[in-house]
Amino acid sequence: MKNNSIFITIAAIALCLGITSCKSVYYQSRGIAIQNQDIVSTPTVVDIQVDLTKRITYSDSHYVTYPSSSREQTERLALEAARYNCITTNNIDVVVDPVYKISFKKNFKKAKVELTGYAGYYQNPRTLYDDVNSLQKFSMDDIKKYILFNNPAILQNETAPVNITFPSEKK
Repeated sequence: MKNNSIFITIAAIALCLGITSCKSVYYQSRGIAIQNQDIVSTPTVVDIQVDLTKRITYSDSHYVTYPSSSREQTERLALEAARYNCITTNNIDVVVDPVYKISFKKNFKKAKVELTGYAGYYQNPRTLYDDVNSLQKFSMDDIKKYILFNNPAILQNETAPVNITFPSEKK
């Protein structure tokens, strides 16, 4: 009887330790942060080749605990983790048109993410200056029409990193 109580006590302790243990993970997406003002970074432009025949997915196998204080912070961390895992497991450069499903537990401290999208690969890297110079073969009217058709918000967005203005048309 004494052996059974020792076994039950050890099993209960092991169960408690297994239930209370948690794993915290933090992921960060790509970016360039240059602290030294003496270093100049040349902006790079790439084309993204989207493979519409390669649908990619990622799903957490269990709820992951995140070191966060709010639902929004947990959601941000969980999405960064899902993008990281999707990119590395599928050997791609970027997830194109991602769609997420996020489930929460424990007052938004734990999250489980399912991600679906398409495979994207970087191609044709070049400096921003080379990219702008390549536009010289087009007329300003053609460039303006292209921007107005594809992304008219660029022309009206004062907080955009690059504001586009066109020279006045003098005849």
